[in-house]
Amino acid sequence: MENDELTRKHLLDLARQAEARGTYTYSGFLGLPEQDIYTRLLPELSFIESALFGGSEASERQLAVFGSEKALGYPPEYPIVVVKVSPTAGKFSEMLTHRDYMGAILNLGIDRSLIGDIIVRGNDAYVYCLVSIKEFLCDSLTTVRHTDVVCTFAADMENVREIPELQPVLVPVNVNIASERMDSIVAGFTNISRSHIKELFLRQRVLLNGRIITSLSVSPKPGDTITVRGFGKAVYDGVSGKSKKGRLYVTLRKYS
Repeated sequence: MENDELTRKHLLDLARQAEARGTYTYSGFLGLPEQDIYTRLLPELSFIESALFGGSEASERQLAVFGSEKALGYPPEYPIVVVKVSPTAGKFSEMLTHRDYMGAILNLGIDRSLIGDIIVRGNDAYVYCLVSIKEFLCDSLTTVRHTDVVCTFAADMENVREIPELQPVLVPVNVNIASERMDSIVAGFTNISRSHIKELFLRQRVLLNGRIITSLSVSPKPGDTITVRGFGKAVYDGVSGKSKKGRLYVTLRKYS
């Protein structure tokens, strides 16, 4: 709770600075619980326009951005870049995971708020990070587990769309459920039995449109975004049909 209050005060401070100085301000990368705090804080932030942005529409970790082009007369210059991490000898490298890359980066003493999403594509990884640590990360990250790696600047937010590996892919997922409740949808989406789904809600691992939800009976609307921490993120497209026994066929598009 103390950390939640610190996050809340920090976001309010950034909003007030942006308003007073007439310029954009940016938080570090926020995890899903911190984004939930931001979303719940929006009524108190009504004096300034703000948004979340993490580098792409599929980003899980995002910055809070205070200010707008309409108010300030110029677009934001997001302080985000992408660093590509590649094995020096690809043929002999290990199959590294997101956890491997994250562990190696944090072992450098880099604060988690400076690192956004890490996208693993084959033998390479693409790390979203704040521009302030780009040089340090490229110079310091030389090994991930037992694999020697090299880091290179890959993109800033102006040319990130030129990298095919960073473009979000939405994969259709069809689920057969008993009712259009969040617990049923999450059970189908994660392939976890409904008897264990309640724990995900209690542990605040389920979000609807960026807000943590604890009610199992909420019904999403078509176009809503459902995030289950540890299982991914999907756009809910709604009911596509009904079985003879009255069960519902629903469709989601999962970010891959």
